[in-house]
Amino acid sequence: MAKVKFEDALKGLEDIIERLEKGDLSLDKTLSEYENGIKLYKQCIAMLENAEKKIQILMKDENGIFRTKDFEAGNNETGDSK
Repeated sequence: MAKVKFEDALKGLEDIIERLEKGDLSLDKTLSEYENGIKLYKQCIAMLENAEKKIQILMKDENGIFRTKDFEAGNNETGDSK
């Protein structure tokens, strides 16, 4: 499968949602669009998870030196120590 850009996958998913919301598709076409939407959704999630793994946060340590720290999803720490 060719590498799809996140923005393209998201746009494709939005287009599918728009067509499904109109409600004028046949059952077969609706199921086909739904299946394609699920595939695009999974691609988007995988790309977001991959990007999240690459994110690092720049933090200042106790000596005033900037260091990088891996981003941890769901971690609400800001690293602010005034």
